Formats: sequence, structure tokens, C-alpha cells
Amino acid sequence: MIQRIQSLFLLFSSLFYFLYWYFGFDFYEKGFYPIVAKKLGNISDYFFTFTSYLPLFISIITFVTIFLFKKRILQIRISQVALYLSIFMVMYTLFYFYFSLNFLINEMPTKTMSFLLYAAILNPFFSSSFIYLAIKSIKNDEKLVSGRGSII
Repeated sequence: MIQRIQSLFLLFSSLFYFLYWYFGFDFYEKGFYPIVAKKLGNISDYFFTFTSYLPLFISIITFVTIFLFKKRILQIRISQVALYLSIFMVMYTLFYFYFSLNFLINEMPTKTMSFLLYAAILNPFFSSSFIYLAIKSIKNDEKLVSGRGSII
């Protein structure tokens, strides 16, 4: 299970997205309704619900994928779904912070929290990279096991 590098990549991605969701939910809500909801109009409540739980959903997907190490093809497919959702999260993070960064910086009580806000901007980028590296490693393992990568 944890003997392969892809398990560590998936674990880090899962941990990063869980922390992103757990610690960022209150600040996400503070920045969403005054700033971003005005841009979205009528769909803002539905969109808020979807995007606020998306990091948790990605975290669960990547964590469950770790335990599918004996079914590599399924592990690749589920990891690809997580990667697509993570890429959406990257784009949405850019959109969200483009509109609400100045407002949120003024809401931060300390400089440390402001620094963590900038770290939150980078979190989906790192997590997407980890998921991509996990998929690449799983594919390499599948090649080795299937015999196409064996040395003659």
C-alpha cells in the first residue's frame, strides 16, 4: 500500500486538499458572498455549495485510490477523475482569488494568516502535480507488471 511512491503522492494530495477544505472554509465563505456571489448572480448558492465541498470530495477520492493498489487500471481511472476535478479547482481558485484577494487580505487578523492565504492559492497547483505524478507512477508500474517494460 504505502510501499510505492504513487501512494505517497496520493496521500499528500489527499492531505493537502483536506487541510485546504478544513481550514479555509470560513474564509472562503467570507470572500464568496460579498465579492464572488455578485459576479455569479442566481446560481451563487448552488455554486458555493458545490465548490465549498469539492476539495473534501477530491481528498476522499485520492485517499480511497491509495487502497486500490491491486487494481491499477481502476486506480488510474479514478486518479484521472481526481486530476480533472483538481484542474477545475485550480482554475476556480484563480478566479476566486482574482476577485476576492484584496478583501480577504484586509480580513486576515495576522501576517501569518495572510501568508497562509497565499499558500492556499498554491495548494491546488501542488495537489494537481501530486495527482499527475501518481498517475504517471501507476502507469509505469502497470507497464512493468504487464511485461512491456521488462528487460530481455
